[in-house]
Amino acid sequence: MTRKMLVDLDRCIGCWTCAMACKVGNHLTDDEYRIEVETHGSGAGIDRPAGVYPDLHMTWQPVWADACTFCPERLAAGNAPFCVNCCPTFALAFGEEGNPESDYAQAVARVTGKGARLFALEGAAAEGTRANVVYAKR
Repeated sequence: MTRKMLVDLDRCIGCWTCAMACKVGNHLTDDEYRIEVETHGSGAGIDRPAGVYPDLHMTWQPVWADACTFCPERLAAGNAPFCVNCCPTFALAFGEEGNPESDYAQAVARVTGKGARLFALEGAAAEGTRANVVYAKR
């Protein structure tokens, strides 16, 4: 069965905890990231909202680099990857796609039941990114 990551973009707050948990847990160098969090706002820089006050809006999207391994040592021990384990808003779910008891399948059922659409990065946006990451957004 295929293991997948679900990212509930409606829950992500752009805190970078997933990226830092990965970096520390995997002993990555200072300039090495396997997860980066993109800010979707005005485009004028990180954490700059789009719109005009009082109608400001901004969202975030964690993106896994193709160097991501989904922490096989943790999976072998029965634990979730570092990023999933540390997400404070429970925006991440990982598990086997075809297993209805997996965290991934249960999260997919939860978000689609609330009207979210599922998508994966495609084309130029997907270049250099990890396969098997699915995003949900209402």
